[in-house]
Amino acid sequence: MARAPRYSVSSTTAYETCPRRYRFGYLDRVKVDRGLAPQHWRFGSVVHAGLEAAYQEHRESGTSDDLTHTVPIALEALRAAWVREAMPDDPAEIARADEIVTTDLTATRLAPRDILGVEFWFNAKTDDGLTVGGAADLVVRADRHTVEIRDHKVTTHTRSAEQLAGDFQLGVYGWFALRTWTWASNVVVAHHYPITRELVRIPLTSDWIAHSMERLQGVALQALADDTFAPVPGEHCSHCVYLDLCDAAQRP
Repeated sequence: MARAPRYSVSSTTAYETCPRRYRFGYLDRVKVDRGLAPQHWRFGSVVHAGLEAAYQEHRESGTSDDLTHTVPIALEALRAAWVREAMPDDPAEIARADEIVTTDLTATRLAPRDILGVEFWFNAKTDDGLTVGGAADLVVRADRHTVEIRDHKVTTHTRSAEQLAGDFQLGVYGWFALRTWTWASNVVVAHHYPITRELVRIPLTSDWIAHSMERLQGVALQALADDTFAPVPGEHCSHCVYLDLCDAAQRP
């Protein structure tokens, strides 16, 4: 069995949830039907696709901080993602996705020159030689010394800045950011909620980054040494895309 060449936030949480799920997804790389994933996850992916196309278009052709010009590109990308994500032919849901993306982009202000990356892929090695990767939804220059990393969250359940403090994913993104943009001495991380049009920001601390990386490296080394990948049945089985492959899954 080939070992996973790259470790990430998603592989870490997969292993922590169930080592067998990790094996299926990150070692065996089993292909799955996207239609098996929960519909609200796929709806979020559709909205992400629209926003990603819009920010990329704005970065390449924007002339002001107004993103309204990107709406047609965003909706075209949204429609393509709707098919790709095997979403149901539901005009009301499609219209809801259109409205979320259109309203959010119309209200957003961001200078094209300040966009450092859209769906930006990070790759770096830790001091002990592990290859770590991940993708940030949007990276912007907040000021001369500050990088801001934004993660789109397609939900109405927003988290406050205090609730974001210590977030594992955001801490790992900060580690990447400081290695990618060496001119930055500060990193701000944020959850962007396109449904409620809120942007919740918080500055990263060195301890936050260190704890996040300790967790990722610890799980990566544990997975590297694992030769059984024992299943951990639980409520999470109900939304696992590998449910039909697992004889230990907890079923309703």
